[in-house]
Amino acid sequence: MAPVTKVNDENLLQKSSGELDRLRLALSIDGALVYEWSLVDDSIVWSHDVSEILETDNSEDLKSGIGYSQFLNEDGAALRTNLAHNPSSDLSAFQIEYQFRTKSGEIYWLQDRGCRLADGAGKPHRIVGVLRSITDRKAHEVRLNYLASYDELTGLLNRTQFRERLNHVIGESHRTGKSAGYFMAAIDDLAVINTDYGFDIADEVIVGVGQRLKAILGPTSEIGRIAGNKFGIIVNPCGASELLATGQGLIESGKPLVTKTSAGSIPASLSIGCVDFPNHAKNSNEAMSRASEALESARKTGSASASAFCASDEVTSTRRRNALIADQIISALNDRRIVLAYQPIMSSETQKIAFYECLVRMVELNGDIVVAGHFIPLAEQLGLVRLLDRRVLELAMEMLYERKDVHLAVNVSGITATETGCIEGYLAYIEANRDVSSRLTVELTETAAISNIEESARFLSRLRGMGCKVAIDDFGAGYTSFRNLQALIVDSVKIDGSFVRGLAQSQDNQLFVRTLVDLAQYFNLDTVAEWVGSAQEATILRDLGVDFLQGFYLGEPSLKLLESESSITSPSSRTA
Repeated sequence: MAPVTKVNDENLLQKSSGELDRLRLALSIDGALVYEWSLVDDSIVWSHDVSEILETDNSEDLKSGIGYSQFLNEDGAALRTNLAHNPSSDLSAFQIEYQFRTKSGEIYWLQDRGCRLADGAGKPHRIVGVLRSITDRKAHEVRLNYLASYDELTGLLNRTQFRERLNHVIGESHRTGKSAGYFMAAIDDLAVINTDYGFDIADEVIVGVGQRLKAILGPTSEIGRIAGNKFGIIVNPCGASELLATGQGLIESGKPLVTKTSAGSIPASLSIGCVDFPNHAKNSNEAMSRASEALESARKTGSASASAFCASDEVTSTRRRNALIADQIISALNDRRIVLAYQPIMSSETQKIAFYECLVRMVELNGDIVVAGHFIPLAEQLGLVRLLDRRVLELAMEMLYERKDVHLAVNVSGITATETGCIEGYLAYIEANRDVSSRLTVELTETAAISNIEESARFLSRLRGMGCKVAIDDFGAGYTSFRNLQALIVDSVKIDGSFVRGLAQSQDNQLFVRTLVDLAQYFNLDTVAEWVGSAQEATILRDLGVDFLQGFYLGEPSLKLLESESSITSPSSRTA
């Protein structure tokens, strides 16, 4: 039996030795080190070459607890000492993290995880553990912690952290009664720098301006980046009487704002809007909103200007009126009180209705009809126009399904045509209704199209790809040119009504309309003249070569379409 037992013991040892080798191999692949630390003689045995893993030539120093501790930071050394000397129960598990510094100065973060084995008296006599490098994880954590408070591009406070600081200062101001000021500083014409030099260079300008502002601020002031081209600045203390002068001082102190970039030195200027508290702001939202209002006022006077918020009766009244109209628009949308009025557009050749333009109307609770001019401009300011654009499209599609004999034209705002989120939703609805999209024309004003010509061109191209016709509205009121018409591939243009009104009495307008018609015909585009008010104007326009006519003389907008199909012709099928 003894020999058999001996053989079994040897097999067991061989098996254990093989498992240990596999374990060591797996740990080395994982970048981990297993160690056994004898607290009796302070010796450390490592699973494999520790100097290779920790990238140090001092392997002999690492074979003792004292030698190993000299490579640790103060906290790490204290944690290891605590493991070695504090009494504990047997098999006491632990997990600690600390820094390991080589003699060449390199620093690693290590996770030390294992258990302590105690003798009969409960005193630790052996520690077995596993070391892993967590340097990358720690770097990531540091990065996340940094980004939680600071803007990645400029290194200034980010919007969230700055808002917290602003709320704190406003709270202290209300508690103590001491005045402070919030300043919103915006780089003027950054979009031009983006266009001329590219976004990377514009980023360099943003960084340079931010650092310049930070350098000129006092020790009690704070600065953060709150938007693409905007910085928030807290000046504390700052009395109401000093507010505007401080804003102008920031602009002047920053001159000349010339930033050295990889594309050369680029000049920039600042406009500033400001508000004081506790008088005019209860919290950060109110401060930012009112400083933004003041900034818009400053920009109206030109670049490098400053303006302070003023709670005038006129401004308060306007704000209340805007809020009331916004509520009316939302309520009308929710209650399905947004409707369409259809104005006929006549063929100048056949003098029959070719198609209709859909004009948005709002029905008040008492049944009164509100025309677009009373609420669309404000809807554009408040960002509600995108909701109206979508509702108009839905109503037009419903009518196209109901009436197979008509072609309709709808207007779309520049916001819907150029903002990605709006574009995709709008186009998705048309894609879902392609059965009738060939009888739909989408009109975009010339000024809106030219303000973002690349995005507008993509939007109009996708519309045409779905079978819609596209048109430029208010043609001639913006920046008409061959280049723009080449970029915006459209089917028709609508001549701005300001050139049609009083056409019979104005030779200049007749010449201008003739020029616009010639330009449109060069690109093989249909032309529509709006605001036609008399038979004389209709005749002149027809003689000038205008294809379609629209105006109160020919037909006023109506909430119902004409029932007779015999008076309707198909719109021209010319293509650009």
